Amino acid sequence: MKDKPIVLVGIRNQGLFGPKAAARYLGICEDTLKKISDLGQLRAFNMNGRRGYRLEDLDAYVESLPGWYDSTGEKSAKVLGDRRVS
Repeated sequence: MKDKPIVLVGIRNQGLFGPKAAARYLGICEDTLKKISDLGQLRAFNMNGRRGYRLEDLDAYVESLPGWYDSTGEKSAKVLGDRRVS
């Protein structure tokens, strides 16, 4: 069975993500998301007993990660990738 592609239409209007959606957005598994939250590397909110993540915090986490740089010292567009749909 083929996996269906993830569509990120309307992401900018979504303020909070549950753990599954946040992990998908970052491209990691939920266990890894929990670990980086527990370590304080990514801020999580309590949403009725479940963790919630803000889009701004997810994007800030991605920006904080080390990446490949081009010859001008800028992060490569391939590494950054625009995770939000215009």
